Amino acid sequence: MSGAVETAGRAREIGERATTGISRGPRLALLGILAICQRAYLTLWRQPVLIISTMLFPVIYLAVLGNALNRQLENVPIAVVDEAGNSLAAECRRAVLALESGRNLVVAAFPADREQALADLRTGRYRAVWVLPHGLSAAGPAPAFIGDNTDRFSYSTVESALSDIWTEATGVRRFATAETRLEAYPYLDYLTYLGPAVVCLAIFMGSMVAGGLQVIEDRMYGYHEGYLVTPVSTGAIVTGHMLAGTLVAGLAGSFVLLAIMLFTPLPMTTQVALGGGLVTVFLSALAITGLWFLLFSRARKTSALRGMFGIINVLVFFPSGSLYPVESYPKWLKVVSDVDPLTYGVSALRDLLLRGAPLKSCYSEWLVLLTFSLVCGVLTQVLFRREV
Repeated sequence: MSGAVETAGRAREIGERATTGISRGPRLALLGILAICQRAYLTLWRQPVLIISTMLFPVIYLAVLGNALNRQLENVPIAVVDEAGNSLAAECRRAVLALESGRNLVVAAFPADREQALADLRTGRYRAVWVLPHGLSAAGPAPAFIGDNTDRFSYSTVESALSDIWTEATGVRRFATAETRLEAYPYLDYLTYLGPAVVCLAIFMGSMVAGGLQVIEDRMYGYHEGYLVTPVSTGAIVTGHMLAGTLVAGLAGSFVLLAIMLFTPLPMTTQVALGGGLVTVFLSALAITGLWFLLFSRARKTSALRGMFGIINVLVFFPSGSLYPVESYPKWLKVVSDVDPLTYGVSALRDLLLRGAPLKSCYSEWLVLLTFSLVCGVLTQVLFRREV
């Protein structure tokens, strides 16, 4: 009887020591981390539809959005009202027709009534009206451009093209000497510019599945009870989940990076650039997984994730400079961008893959991502509760 009591007392003492996560030794802690990581990783990969959709979504995003925004403007309807009827006006009309047949930029109509043309502009029939007034000459009066400025893309492009026509027709040069223009890097279209951003989008989606959804589903279905009764510490549970999420999100980002290399040949694809890109992918995956795990460390229903996903997506993906340079953001949005880990992932990938920068130029971004991951891990361990 006394032996049984002594054994129970020793078991209780060992259990109390194990739950502290400090005195049980690094080997047991490492085994606990690997066990949690393996279980979470295998659970995710047993849901192939979820994994495949996570990887395909960014590729489809790139194919659709990239090609939609990468197109040159074509077939913009405009009206040219010739009130002058002189040789200069005729030259302008011929240049507009050349613009239509050559670049396919515009579809020109030549109404005689200015008021009717403006009325059609307001109803959306035309995107711009170019009026060649009476007495048109190089000394004045000059043509009048009235454009539909609700569409800034076509407004700016058509206005610039018509302004060039007038400059050439009158022989007035904008610059007295030839303007020198040099490009520091090979030509990049918008599709290629979006490449690093789409890699980070794949990381974002993969970490959402592995770092947010997985933890909530474990609680919903009671799977987490199995490792809560083990001597595995809270830190090991958090670290294991973060590593599993990093693997899934990192593999998703790597897959998308390879797909992008097929769709949009990146200009800087040296071994050093690709190696640095993969390091950036996995560091970004670690940081974003830690963020998801931190935000949903106490959530118990997937409805919390569904309700917050749109807000988190807007606050993490769009301020990161994925679609537009962060330097042009207003001050409050720059603050959001500065604390957004995805900003540093996008910046490092663009430096490596588009500009061919050396690895040392990305050290600061990597340090920020590592620091962010560490902070998220520590805060998650504080918030995570060992309870059913």
